[in-house]
Amino acid sequence: MRINYSEATSILIILQTLWWGLNSQCEEPIESSKLDLSVTYDLPHFVSDTPVQKLLEFNGTVYVGAVNKLYALSKDLKKIHEYNTGPVHEGHDCSAPDPCSGCKNKPLNKNNTNMALLMETFYDLELFSCGSVGNGVCHRYLLEDGPLDAEISCMYSKKNKDSSYGCPDCLAGPSGTQILNVMSSGVVRFFVANSEVLDSTVPRLHHTISVRKMRETQDGFEFFSKQSYMDLAPGLRGNYPLHYVYSFQSGPYIYFLTVQREGGSSNAFHTRIVRMCSSDPEILRYVEMPFECIYSERRRKKRSAQVVFNVLQAAHVAKVGYDFQQEMGLKEGEDVLFAAFARSKPDSPEPTASSAVCLISITDINNFFRDFMQKGYTRKLSHFPGSEDKNFNQSFAGDSFSCGKHERGYRLEVTSTNPRRDYFHGRFRNVLLTSIAVVPIQNHTVVSLGTAEGRVIQVVVSRFGKTEPHVDFRLDALPVSSEMALLSPQRHDGSLLLVTGNKVSKVPLRGPGCEQLWTCNSCLLAPAFMGCGWCKTSDRCTRAPRCSPSHWIQDTCPLLITTISPSSAPLGGHTNMTICGKNFGFNKKDRFDTKLIDVVVAGAKCKLEKKDSSNNRLVCGLDHVNASSADSVVRVHSGKEQAQKDGFSFVNPVITDIFPEFGPKSGGTVLTITGSFLDSGNMQLVTMGNATCALQSISATMLTCRTPPQPSPSQHKVQLHIDGVIREAPVSYTYNENPHISSVQPKHSFISGGSTVTVNGFYLHSALQPQMVLTAATEGKVFQVTCSHDEDKRNILCITPSLKGLSVQPPVATKMTFVLDGFSTDQYDLLYVEDPKFEEFQKPTVTPRGNKSILEIKVPPVNQEAVKNGEVLRVSNRTCESVTLVGNTLECTVPMELQSAAKELEVEVRDSFILSSTSDHSSPDRSALLVPADSQNIKHELFLILV
Repeated sequence: MRINYSEATSILIILQTLWWGLNSQCEEPIESSKLDLSVTYDLPHFVSDTPVQKLLEFNGTVYVGAVNKLYALSKDLKKIHEYNTGPVHEGHDCSAPDPCSGCKNKPLNKNNTNMALLMETFYDLELFSCGSVGNGVCHRYLLEDGPLDAEISCMYSKKNKDSSYGCPDCLAGPSGTQILNVMSSGVVRFFVANSEVLDSTVPRLHHTISVRKMRETQDGFEFFSKQSYMDLAPGLRGNYPLHYVYSFQSGPYIYFLTVQREGGSSNAFHTRIVRMCSSDPEILRYVEMPFECIYSERRRKKRSAQVVFNVLQAAHVAKVGYDFQQEMGLKEGEDVLFAAFARSKPDSPEPTASSAVCLISITDINNFFRDFMQKGYTRKLSHFPGSEDKNFNQSFAGDSFSCGKHERGYRLEVTSTNPRRDYFHGRFRNVLLTSIAVVPIQNHTVVSLGTAEGRVIQVVVSRFGKTEPHVDFRLDALPVSSEMALLSPQRHDGSLLLVTGNKVSKVPLRGPGCEQLWTCNSCLLAPAFMGCGWCKTSDRCTRAPRCSPSHWIQDTCPLLITTISPSSAPLGGHTNMTICGKNFGFNKKDRFDTKLIDVVVAGAKCKLEKKDSSNNRLVCGLDHVNASSADSVVRVHSGKEQAQKDGFSFVNPVITDIFPEFGPKSGGTVLTITGSFLDSGNMQLVTMGNATCALQSISATMLTCRTPPQPSPSQHKVQLHIDGVIREAPVSYTYNENPHISSVQPKHSFISGGSTVTVNGFYLHSALQPQMVLTAATEGKVFQVTCSHDEDKRNILCITPSLKGLSVQPPVATKMTFVLDGFSTDQYDLLYVEDPKFEEFQKPTVTPRGNKSILEIKVPPVNQEAVKNGEVLRVSNRTCESVTLVGNTLECTVPMELQSAAKELEVEVRDSFILSSTSDHSSPDRSALLVPADSQNIKHELFLILV
């Protein structure tokens, strides 16, 4: 790509401006993430002997169902009482097994996992605990008389043994159970849903979904009729994954949430809402509807990809706070379903670490059921047999589908859905959420989320505000269970009870503490119910009891200036000042308010740039200050707070010299500008005429840049521009013609290198730092050699590098290019030949012939051609004159200036030998002595001593 000069200049100015912009940014503090995720809290907790499955709170007592144990705990999670529920003995060796206690006098071989825990208060104050042993038979604990074991009944009646309805007393299935007990028409109905066992060989004692009541004798359960239960179709039992995740009652309806296949023949999974009438003694009015949670992920080119979160992990139905109620247009006291979904692995109900949270009011759920059923978007149940196959459009048009006595019965599944959107806009797309609880606190609605990594996250939800967590801490190393309970949620000290493995933890609903909020801003902007304030003495967020009252603040934050940039500005210019720090313009209502801020820099008013400023960065402009001040302090006033930092000054930049004062018109020369205060201000720009000199380095006293090209030889002023102020160099810069090379000698070098390559030409003096770039074509190796000028500056001298490290066999063809201050020449050939052998050279002699001195050297045949051409033979750094080869004797004339002036001659066979003479050349008696000079050097050197 070609860029012409004017384009290059414009691009450079833009890049320099961007450079200033990037360097004037304040580093976002690490704590800008708002929460310190490493903070942990020491919370009240209870540790069971075995894993905990179920949790229930009633009248301030916490009931914990664990493997083989049932506990009663106080509000502080102190153990009040425990009761052993297992293990028991079960097996084929029991002749008449008792479902309540297993086989008597047999070794204990079966642990009892707590599958359901529920409270019933209509008949008596009684707790039902249903385990995995005894075919899921429940135990009834009468609580009015004292501790758990004061009065216990096993809910199994032998009268039910031969019931045609299966086993009415077998409530809890081995794969998970959801039980709801509801009082209607003076009778407590138990709605039971059992997840499917994926094993077709297991005996079917448990109905998939059913409604039953307690026997009048209170020693077991009974169905109202054969219409009081439904089971999966026989062909699906044991191979149709169906998991009941959550259940709740709202208004006249009972709801179950399931994860199951999208259809009998489909391998994909989704979530459904199941609705039944709580007043029905039989399953008279039953309907299912898909429940889908989606997130639209923004992609490039304004496209969006819809991500479906298909498998429910946890859910909670709750009332919401006043603010959220108004925002959502809900009626007072209306129930809202909050659901935590995950994306599943392909064709599997197993979740991945990607979640979303969707919510829907129960009113909307019922409206969807009504609308879809009225429009006929229904079909008979595909997985439960016995539902009627009829034209639902005609049969149900205009029906209200309520739970009145005269309402028509139905068992249907809705074929359409109305997807809900992720309420947190993808915030948890890299997290597996496993637990959810929702509580109104004051006018807010607080959602508490548990994760598979054992973290607890609390968020105040708002339809219009940012949904950023105000709590995010590690509760445990184990996943947070979907099983949870609320303890006194209406009280100021209300708590959330969470389960992780064997442990039950008590997490305050208003948050476990304030220490996670590690900036003053985030501390004071935290929800008011958290009771957080900034403690000046400890410089951290705390609650009032942990800080002295005089140092605990809740309205404004102390200012802090960390850095100022630049540290100086040129007099008379316009300089943008960047001040980095914390808590600028803090206002609890508006968060950041520039009206509160006043900035004074070294006594001068600095005008604030509102759009570029924030609570940790202020950008302001200093305009045309023409007098320096002894004041060097930067002061920021924000409300009642003030901060200052020393170290700023107004200065007068000056250029004292430039070097060099000339260079080739092609540009590329490194220009050095010296002076004082050259680095003041924000942006430095050097121009030469109308062109820009590209900055290389800058300090207070020196600036370097690379000269731009010019179309012809010329002179130009060198000017430094700093924030609108211009300073000019005392001398101009001269552009000369580009260097021209007329010859390059020699054309050969020995493989060990060391030959002096002489470059002849014109305007070579324009290049201050000439270089030779040598490329060995066969090896692709590039050598860069720094060259020098000779004494008269007319020639350039470069020493050839050694190629011995390449392990090549000579001859080796190479190419030379000369780079002269950015100007590159054509390529020249250089052939590397084999090094001469030391022992083949004979003693050199100097013989006078008339007024000339002739140097004679016996040359081995392999080196004759290169030596003959004078390409590797030098005498005291001069080319040997009139080189001739007579037989195997090389003769050359010693230059006249050396004959008359030198008392020592240095004769060089480059890369091979140096022969030296240390005597007056006119001495009549001469003899030559060859001496090796340095056996460690890769060059072979000889000294010629003339005596």
